[in-house]
Amino acid sequence: MKRSLKQFIYKVRPYRFPHNIDFKTGYIFHTEEVYNSAIFARLFGFCRDYTAITGKQAICTVMSGVSPKVNAGMKAFNCSHEKLADLYHQLSKVATIGYHGHFYLKPNLYQRYQSEIRSNNRSVVQLTEQFNNDLEWFKKYELNHNGLYAGGWWFMNQHMISLLIQAGFKYDFSFSKHRYFLNQFSHHFMLEHNIKTGENFEIKIEGKGTIKEVQNLIGSVSSSFFNDYVRNLLKIFDPTQKEVIGLFNSHDYDLHTQNALNLFKELAKLPNV
Repeated sequence: MKRSLKQFIYKVRPYRFPHNIDFKTGYIFHTEEVYNSAIFARLFGFCRDYTAITGKQAICTVMSGVSPKVNAGMKAFNCSHEKLADLYHQLSKVATIGYHGHFYLKPNLYQRYQSEIRSNNRSVVQLTEQFNNDLEWFKKYELNHNGLYAGGWWFMNQHMISLLIQAGFKYDFSFSKHRYFLNQFSHHFMLEHNIKTGENFEIKIEGKGTIKEVQNLIGSVSSSFFNDYVRNLLKIFDPTQKEVIGLFNSHDYDLHTQNALNLFKELAKLPNV
Protein backbone atom coordinates (compact mmCIF):
# COMPACT_ATOMS: atom_id res chain seq x y z
CA MET A 1 0.00 0.00 0.00
CA LYS A 2 2.75 2.46 0.98
CA ARG A 3 4.75 1.61 -2.14
CA SER A 4 1.74 2.09 -4.40
CA LEU A 5 0.97 5.43 -2.77
CA LYS A 6 4.55 6.60 -3.21
CA GLN A 7 4.51 5.53 -6.88
CA PHE A 8 1.36 7.56 -7.43
CA ILE A 9 2.74 10.65 -5.64
CA TYR A 10 5.99 10.61 -7.60
CA LYS A 11 4.09 10.14 -10.85
CA VAL A 12 1.92 13.15 -10.13
CA ARG A 13 4.66 15.24 -8.58
CA PRO A 14 8.13 13.99 -9.53
CA TYR A 15 11.30 15.53 -8.15
CA ARG A 16 13.71 16.77 -10.81
CA PHE A 17 17.44 16.61 -10.37
CA PRO A 18 18.84 20.13 -10.89
CA HIS A 19 20.18 20.43 -14.43
CA ASN A 20 22.32 23.48 -13.59
CA ILE A 21 24.54 21.69 -11.04
CA ASP A 22 27.72 19.88 -12.06
CA PHE A 23 27.40 16.85 -9.77
CA LYS A 24 30.42 14.64 -9.00
CA THR A 25 29.71 11.75 -6.69
CA GLY A 26 30.74 8.29 -5.54
CA TYR A 27 30.14 5.74 -2.80
CA ILE A 28 31.91 5.22 0.51
CA PHE A 29 31.43 2.37 2.97
CA HIS A 30 31.96 2.28 6.69
CA THR A 31 33.16 -1.33 6.54
CA GLU A 32 32.74 -3.10 9.87
CA GLU A 33 31.52 -6.70 9.46
CA VAL A 34 33.28 -8.44 6.58
CA TYR A 35 34.26 -11.27 8.94
CA ASN A 36 30.68 -12.36 8.16
CA SER A 37 31.07 -14.20 4.84
CA ALA A 38 27.60 -13.24 3.62
CA ILE A 39 28.29 -9.54 4.17
CA PHE A 40 31.69 -9.81 2.52
CA ALA A 41 30.25 -11.53 -0.55
CA ARG A 42 27.52 -8.90 -0.91
CA LEU A 43 29.98 -6.02 -0.52
CA PHE A 44 32.50 -7.55 -2.93
CA GLY A 45 29.81 -8.12 -5.56
CA PHE A 46 28.46 -4.60 -5.19
CA CYS A 47 31.89 -3.00 -5.58
CA ARG A 48 32.58 -5.07 -8.70
CA ASP A 49 29.24 -4.12 -10.29
CA TYR A 50 29.53 -0.49 -9.18
CA THR A 51 32.78 -0.17 -11.13
CA ALA A 52 31.13 -1.73 -14.19
CA ILE A 53 28.43 0.98 -14.06
CA THR A 54 30.51 4.02 -13.13
CA GLY A 55 34.02 3.23 -14.30
CA LYS A 56 35.21 4.16 -10.80
CA GLN A 57 35.89 2.25 -7.61
CA ALA A 58 33.85 2.59 -4.43
CA ILE A 59 35.77 3.46 -1.26
CA CYS A 60 35.70 0.92 1.54
CA THR A 61 37.05 2.40 4.76
CA VAL A 62 37.81 -0.58 6.99
CA MET A 63 38.40 -1.13 10.69
CA SER A 64 41.40 -2.81 12.27
CA GLY A 65 41.26 -6.21 13.90
CA VAL A 66 42.30 -4.72 17.26
CA SER A 67 39.22 -2.50 17.43
CA PRO A 68 37.14 -3.99 20.28
CA LYS A 69 34.00 -3.78 18.16
CA VAL A 70 35.50 -5.71 15.26
CA ASN A 71 37.49 -8.07 17.45
CA ALA A 72 34.32 -9.25 19.18
CA GLY A 73 32.75 -9.97 15.81
CA MET A 74 35.86 -11.82 14.66
CA LYS A 75 35.63 -14.11 17.66
CA ALA A 76 31.93 -14.74 17.07
CA PHE A 77 32.63 -15.76 13.45
CA ASN A 78 35.90 -17.58 14.19
CA CYS A 79 37.86 -15.12 12.06
CA SER A 80 41.58 -14.67 12.74
CA HIS A 81 43.52 -11.46 12.23
CA GLU A 82 45.20 -13.03 9.22
CA LYS A 83 41.84 -13.96 7.73
CA LEU A 84 40.42 -10.47 8.24
CA ALA A 85 43.47 -8.88 6.64
CA ASP A 86 43.17 -11.30 3.71
CA LEU A 87 39.53 -10.30 3.21
CA TYR A 88 40.59 -6.66 3.11
CA HIS A 89 43.30 -7.47 0.56
CA GLN A 90 40.71 -9.28 -1.56
CA LEU A 91 38.40 -6.28 -1.28
CA SER A 92 41.21 -4.00 -2.49
CA LYS A 93 40.93 -5.70 -5.91
CA VAL A 94 37.47 -4.17 -6.48
CA ALA A 95 37.49 -1.12 -4.17
CA THR A 96 39.80 1.58 -2.85
CA ILE A 97 40.64 0.87 0.79
CA GLY A 98 40.65 3.52 3.50
CA TYR A 99 40.60 3.59 7.30
CA HIS A 100 37.44 3.75 9.41
CA GLY A 101 37.87 4.52 13.11
CA HIS A 102 35.70 3.97 16.17
CA PHE A 103 37.18 4.98 19.54
CA TYR A 104 36.15 4.36 23.13
CA LEU A 105 36.55 5.87 26.57
CA LYS A 106 36.52 2.32 27.95
CA PRO A 107 37.29 -0.21 25.21
CA ASN A 108 36.08 -3.14 27.32
CA LEU A 109 32.65 -1.47 27.43
CA TYR A 110 32.50 -0.75 23.71
CA GLN A 111 28.85 -1.93 23.47
CA ARG A 112 27.66 0.94 25.65
CA TYR A 113 26.57 4.07 23.83
CA GLN A 114 28.16 6.25 26.50
CA SER A 115 31.56 4.62 26.04
CA GLU A 116 32.05 5.56 22.39
CA ILE A 117 33.98 8.75 21.72
CA ARG A 118 31.64 10.91 19.68
CA SER A 119 31.77 14.62 20.38
CA ASN A 120 32.16 16.07 23.86
CA ASN A 121 32.83 12.78 25.65
CA ARG A 122 36.37 12.50 24.39
CA SER A 123 39.70 11.43 25.81
CA VAL A 124 42.85 12.55 24.00
CA VAL A 125 44.83 9.73 25.62
CA GLN A 126 42.41 6.98 24.60
CA LEU A 127 41.87 8.46 21.14
CA THR A 128 45.60 8.69 20.42
CA GLU A 129 46.41 5.23 21.77
CA GLN A 130 43.61 3.49 19.85
CA PHE A 131 44.38 5.41 16.66
CA ASN A 132 48.03 4.36 16.83
CA ASN A 133 47.08 0.74 17.60
CA ASP A 134 44.82 0.66 14.55
CA LEU A 135 47.55 1.96 12.25
CA GLU A 136 50.05 -0.52 13.67
CA TRP A 137 47.61 -3.29 12.75
CA PHE A 138 47.34 -1.92 9.19
CA LYS A 139 51.13 -1.85 8.97
CA LYS A 140 51.56 -5.36 10.40
CA TYR A 141 49.27 -6.86 7.77
CA GLU A 142 50.60 -4.66 4.93
CA LEU A 143 47.24 -3.03 4.36
CA ASN A 144 47.35 0.31 2.52
CA HIS A 145 44.79 2.86 3.73
CA ASN A 146 45.68 5.14 0.80
CA GLY A 147 45.58 8.23 3.02
CA LEU A 148 41.75 8.07 3.25
CA TYR A 149 39.77 8.30 6.49
CA ALA A 150 36.11 8.23 7.54
CA GLY A 151 35.11 8.72 11.17
CA GLY A 152 32.81 6.39 13.05
CA TRP A 153 29.68 8.22 14.21
CA TRP A 154 31.07 11.15 12.17
CA PHE A 155 33.37 11.98 15.09
CA MET A 156 35.86 14.72 14.33
CA ASN A 157 37.73 17.40 16.24
CA GLN A 158 41.00 19.33 16.00
CA HIS A 159 43.01 16.63 17.76
CA MET A 160 41.68 13.95 15.43
CA ILE A 161 42.61 16.11 12.43
CA SER A 162 46.12 16.56 13.84
CA LEU A 163 46.53 12.80 14.24
CA LEU A 164 45.40 12.21 10.66
CA ILE A 165 47.75 14.83 9.22
CA GLN A 166 50.71 13.57 11.24
CA ALA A 167 50.02 10.04 10.02
CA GLY A 168 50.02 11.15 6.40
CA PHE A 169 46.31 11.08 5.62
CA LYS A 170 45.34 13.28 2.68
CA TYR A 171 41.53 13.01 2.55
CA ASP A 172 38.87 12.88 5.24
CA PHE A 173 35.22 11.94 4.64
CA SER A 174 33.77 12.75 8.08
CA PHE A 175 32.01 16.05 7.33
CA SER A 176 28.43 16.42 6.18
CA LYS A 177 25.63 18.99 6.05
CA HIS A 178 23.00 16.31 6.50
CA ARG A 179 21.30 16.41 9.90
CA TYR A 180 21.87 12.69 10.52
CA PHE A 181 25.64 12.98 10.09
CA LEU A 182 26.33 16.14 12.07
CA ASN A 183 29.11 16.37 14.60
CA GLN A 184 29.45 19.45 16.83
CA PHE A 185 32.96 20.27 15.65
CA SER A 186 32.32 19.74 11.93
CA HIS A 187 28.93 21.48 12.03
CA HIS A 188 30.36 24.55 13.76
CA PHE A 189 33.37 24.61 11.42
CA MET A 190 31.21 24.59 8.28
CA LEU A 191 28.88 27.25 9.65
CA GLU A 192 31.79 29.46 10.71
CA HIS A 193 33.40 29.22 7.25
CA ASN A 194 30.13 29.36 5.30
CA ILE A 195 30.81 26.03 3.60
CA LYS A 196 28.00 24.78 1.37
CA THR A 197 26.85 21.24 0.68
CA GLY A 198 29.27 19.43 -1.58
CA GLU A 199 31.94 22.12 -1.32
CA ASN A 200 35.42 20.64 -0.88
CA PHE A 201 37.75 22.44 1.52
CA GLU A 202 41.03 22.07 3.36
CA ILE A 203 41.78 22.25 7.07
CA LYS A 204 45.20 23.44 8.12
CA ILE A 205 46.84 22.77 11.47
CA GLU A 206 49.73 25.17 12.03
CA GLY A 207 53.06 23.40 12.12
CA LYS A 208 51.56 20.09 10.99
CA GLY A 209 49.99 20.43 7.54
CA THR A 210 46.63 20.20 5.77
CA ILE A 211 43.97 17.64 4.96
CA LYS A 212 41.29 17.81 2.26
CA GLU A 213 37.65 17.36 3.25
CA VAL A 214 35.11 15.70 0.96
CA GLN A 215 31.55 15.73 2.28
CA ASN A 216 29.06 12.91 2.68
CA LEU A 217 25.66 13.75 1.22
CA ILE A 218 23.05 11.16 2.17
CA GLY A 219 23.31 7.55 3.26
CA SER A 220 21.61 4.18 3.64
CA VAL A 221 20.92 3.74 -0.05
CA SER A 222 18.03 1.30 0.33
CA SER A 223 15.05 2.87 -1.42
CA SER A 224 13.95 1.61 -4.83
CA PHE A 225 12.68 5.08 -5.75
CA PHE A 226 15.13 7.42 -7.47
CA ASN A 227 12.86 10.31 -6.47
CA ASP A 228 13.60 9.56 -2.80
CA TYR A 229 17.26 10.37 -3.36
CA VAL A 230 16.55 13.48 -5.39
CA ARG A 231 14.09 14.71 -2.75
CA ASN A 232 16.62 14.27 0.06
CA LEU A 233 19.47 15.81 -1.93
CA LEU A 234 17.35 18.87 -2.69
CA LYS A 235 16.93 19.40 1.07
CA ILE A 236 20.66 20.03 1.49
CA PHE A 237 21.59 21.57 -1.88
CA ASP A 238 22.04 25.32 -2.15
CA PRO A 239 20.15 26.51 -5.27
CA THR A 240 22.95 28.99 -6.05
CA GLN A 241 25.58 26.24 -6.36
CA LYS A 242 27.09 25.42 -9.72
CA GLU A 243 29.07 22.38 -8.52
CA VAL A 244 28.49 19.72 -5.88
CA ILE A 245 31.13 17.11 -4.99
CA GLY A 246 30.14 14.54 -2.38
CA LEU A 247 29.54 10.88 -1.62
CA PHE A 248 26.69 8.56 -0.80
CA ASN A 249 27.44 6.29 2.15
CA SER A 250 26.34 3.24 4.09
CA HIS A 251 27.73 0.45 6.21
CA ASP A 252 28.63 -2.86 4.67
CA TYR A 253 25.93 -4.58 6.72
CA ASP A 254 23.01 -2.31 5.71
CA LEU A 255 23.77 -2.26 1.99
CA HIS A 256 20.82 -2.95 -0.32
CA THR A 257 22.77 -4.06 -3.37
CA GLN A 258 20.19 -3.83 -6.12
CA ASN A 259 18.65 -0.53 -5.06
CA ALA A 260 22.07 1.06 -4.60
CA LEU A 261 23.21 -0.11 -8.03
CA ASN A 262 19.96 1.13 -9.57
CA LEU A 263 20.61 4.56 -8.08
CA PHE A 264 23.92 4.81 -9.92
CA LYS A 265 22.37 3.49 -13.12
CA GLU A 266 19.87 6.35 -12.95
CA LEU A 267 22.55 8.90 -12.11
CA ALA A 268 24.63 7.69 -15.06
CA LYS A 269 21.79 8.71 -17.38
CA LEU A 270 22.01 12.36 -16.32
CA PRO A 271 24.26 14.55 -18.49
CA ASN A 272 25.49 16.69 -15.57
CA VAL A 273 26.54 13.79 -13.29
